[in-house]
Amino acid sequence: ITSVELQRRQEMAAAAVAVSGSASIDDTTTPQHKALEWLLLDDDLQLNASSPSFEQRYSMSTFYFATTNNGQTTWINCGADASTSPCSSESQRFLSSSSECDWLGITCSGSGEITNIDIRENGLAGDVSVIIKELVSLSSSLEVLRFSKNALSSTIPTEIGQLSNLRSLFLNNNNLVGTIPTSPENLSKL
Repeated sequence: ITSVELQRRQEMAAAAVAVSGSASIDDTTTPQHKALEWLLLDDDLQLNASSPSFEQRYSMSTFYFATTNNGQTTWINCGADASTSPCSSESQRFLSSSSECDWLGITCSGSGEITNIDIRENGLAGDVSVIIKELVSLSSSLEVLRFSKNALSSTIPTEIGQLSNLRSLFLNNNNLVGTIPTSPENLSKL
C-alpha cells in the first residue's frame, strides 16, 4: 500500500467516525464498517474524504448494509447483487458506480444533496434505529423518508427529531415496536 493510499484510508476512516462514531467503525460486523470498507476497496468512484458526496455516499451505503444484514440478504429490486435482485436500469442499482442520486428511490436536489428516500415494498430488513441514526448526517437536505411495507424492526429512535427538514415520514407496515418518541415534535415541517 502506498503512502497516498494509506493517507486516503485514514482520512476516510476519520470522516466515517465523525458520522457514525469510532465504535461503529472499529467493529468489523457493523453496517458502518462494511460501508467504509466498500468505499475504500470496491467503489468504482474511489472517492476520498474531501469529495463533496463522500458523506452521503457513505450514509447510503451504510443504509444498504443495514437493510441487508451486511449484504447477506437481498432486496427485491436493485440490490447490489445483480444475480439475485433485478433492476430495470443498472444505474439505479445500490452500490453501483453511478452517483448515489441515481440509485433506486433516491432523489437529489439540483446541487446533488439527497432530499428523498422512497424505497417501499422492497424487502428492506434491519433495525430502523440504526438506519435513522445514520441518516441524521443528511438532516439539512432530507425531506422525505418512505420505507412502507418492508420488514424493518425495532423502535423509532429519538434521533428522528434531528431530521429537521423532514416533510413526510412513512414507516407503516413494518415490524416496529414500542412508542413513538416525543422528539418528532421538533419536526415542524412534518
